[in-house]
Amino acid sequence: MEIILAKTSGFCMGVKRAMQIAINTSDKSTQPVYTCGPLIHNPQAVAYLQEHGVDSVADWQTVDKGTIIIRAHGMPDGSIDQIKAQGLGVVDATCPHVVTSQRQIKKYSEQGYFVYIIGDPRHPEILSLQSFAQGNHRLIADYAEAETENPPAKIMIIAQTSYNAAEFNKIAQLLKSRAQTAVICDSICQATSERQEEIKRLAADADAVVIVGGKSSANTRRLAEIARALCPHTFHVETEAELNKADFTGINRLVVSAGASTPDFITSKVISFLKAL
Repeated sequence: MEIILAKTSGFCMGVKRAMQIAINTSDKSTQPVYTCGPLIHNPQAVAYLQEHGVDSVADWQTVDKGTIIIRAHGMPDGSIDQIKAQGLGVVDATCPHVVTSQRQIKKYSEQGYFVYIIGDPRHPEILSLQSFAQGNHRLIADYAEAETENPPAKIMIIAQTSYNAAEFNKIAQLLKSRAQTAVICDSICQATSERQEEIKRLAADADAVVIVGGKSSANTRRLAEIARALCPHTFHVETEAELNKADFTGINRLVVSAGASTPDFITSKVISFLKAL
């Protein structure tokens, strides 16, 4: 069996940066260090951080001392000032791409544009982006929702950084065709786009595909969706323990990729399991 590991697998710049910030902060701190929610959407990475003294809390307001790390997905506008006002330390590990999106939304919103934010309404990044829209805005999850829209004359369109690039382009063009003036912001992270394009190429010629990463990770789920559309024999797993030897009987060409929030050591264990077959 030939095992092909996608070149774009593993941590993206924003995730790698956030993990390093969290560990460095913990190493230097004499007080507790927390992230407000999981730093990234990967249980194994969160467990790794806990081993290094970084705990996750659902609500920073329950913390009475220490430092709060702003996770890679960002937080609602004004959160940092509120945390500081409570006497807590703050270290901002928001992904630079998310920061750019926040600034773009604020800029066009203040100029009177109606803002369309495309993505998963439940995702923490979307909750953060939404707070930067000063005026009217709307969240759209998919193309079906976009089809029901009757946009105002002046709109700005932006997506969650880990959204499906092809789907976003379809939605953006549809909304643009119905508005007098439309600004389309290229907000999808290049690492996300590269992973999606590579899995399209590899899955098309694969007998089976294994996508490694957190089940709650948006970018990892989308990799699995894209792969499954081209190769029905696709598996999305968090660890090698979820793999079943029988599923790979008769497989000649196997492709492995991993989400942008997946640690390399997890992917390596999956590869080792598959090689042992």
